[in-house]
Amino acid sequence: MTRKESKEKRMADILDSAISEFVEKGYENASMESIAERAGITKGGVYYHFTSKDDILIKANERFMEPVLEIMTQSAACPSSVQGLTRYIEGYLAYWTGHHRELTFIFLTLTKTMSNRALWPLYSGYTGQCTSFFEALYRKGIDAGEFRALDPAAAALALMAALDGVTAYIVMDDHLTLEGVIAHFRATFINSFREANHEG
Repeated sequence: MTRKESKEKRMADILDSAISEFVEKGYENASMESIAERAGITKGGVYYHFTSKDDILIKANERFMEPVLEIMTQSAACPSSVQGLTRYIEGYLAYWTGHHRELTFIFLTLTKTMSNRALWPLYSGYTGQCTSFFEALYRKGIDAGEFRALDPAAAALALMAALDGVTAYIVMDDHLTLEGVIAHFRATFINSFREANHEG
């Protein structure tokens, strides 16, 4: 194992331990000492890689966004906007509903972030990136004649908010299924915007 690989593994171990601590105990009750103990290193070792719990929180969120960014990349490569939006909706919902621990952490982080204005850029950057991505897909679809005239910025914001909000419902509500929710999202955020000659 190279030195770089060793450092990356140690940071990953710390993040995994911190996430487990945050999910089990809550952010406020987790400590750098308990994170270090769970990771099997010294408290100084944790501080060598991370300056604070907030720093760990930010890095963990960045790591959890990597799969979402990959879904975004795959969706952008689709030949049409309809295919791209479909790919994103399916991939995003499948990922989060299949990763309950990570989803719990994200919601815990959101609660913590709301009370700490210094952490707000963590989410504003993410929401800006997502809405810009969706808006670009809707604009591309309008230009290609796939979608009727609509406000792409409004559609993008509504789609992002709905996706983020429904993930927890799918996990907690036995009446909702992943396939059913995906079908509803396709009907609402894709099919309802389509031009008559592109429906189907």
